[in-house]
Amino acid sequence: MMSSKDVEEFKERAIHWQKNLKQVEQVITKWTKVQRKWVQLEPIFLASEDIRAQLPDDTRRFEQIDGAFKEMMREAQAEPGVIEACTYEGREELLNNTYEEIEICEKALNEYLEQKKKIFARFYFVADQALLDILSNGNNPEKVDEYLSDCFDGMKRLEFIRGAGIPYPSKRAKGMFSNEGEYVPFETNFEAVGAVENYLNDLQTKMQLTLRDVLDLAKQTADMWEFEKQRHIWLEDYCAQIALLATAVMWTEETGRSFDEHEGGSETAMKD
Repeated sequence: MMSSKDVEEFKERAIHWQKNLKQVEQVITKWTKVQRKWVQLEPIFLASEDIRAQLPDDTRRFEQIDGAFKEMMREAQAEPGVIEACTYEGREELLNNTYEEIEICEKALNEYLEQKKKIFARFYFVADQALLDILSNGNNPEKVDEYLSDCFDGMKRLEFIRGAGIPYPSKRAKGMFSNEGEYVPFETNFEAVGAVENYLNDLQTKMQLTLRDVLDLAKQTADMWEFEKQRHIWLEDYCAQIALLATAVMWTEETGRSFDEHEGGSETAMKD
């Protein structure tokens, strides 16, 4: 309309609407961004005791943001017309200031999460919301247990020691389950003590050492396939990955030995 040669009759009205609609577009764009970030951060800063303790200044900042945002939404509900809501005096400036403050909170939160990820690198593969839930329940290993499959491809959950006289949540585990339901007991109990990122590192080491010992035993018993227990029966004694790995070790040893025998003059070594 502004580019029309006939605009002179109502040019002032056209300029007025052009200005208003441009402001509506800018305000709605910023309002949507603020709302999206507020929805993400509200349960984190207001419901997570761990975050409130670790980031007290940013928690207080977000509480002020939360109050201002909710008041603005109540005003918009009372006066729901989009033109009035977006051209309300000071609203665009308030939204810009709120967005800047939210970004400060978000930056502090990301830096906090980055510190945790550097300690336990598997946190890099966990969604931020799940990671926050893990951190906020760090003193409850049974709650953290629900997220182990997000951190490990092979481990689904732990078997905690429960019973009379053992307080909830239990912090001691005696074995682990895979995603397929296979169970591997620990030689000694695992204790989840300290910060969650630290005891998950300890759990990773516990898993590795346990599987190494089980593999060592599987290899020793595999050497007796022909004498004590046939392979198809031996397979049932170990979880699938250990059985596969021990079998691969056996195959590699036998193949290497066959090459040596062939080189020594045995023409049927490979066939045998």
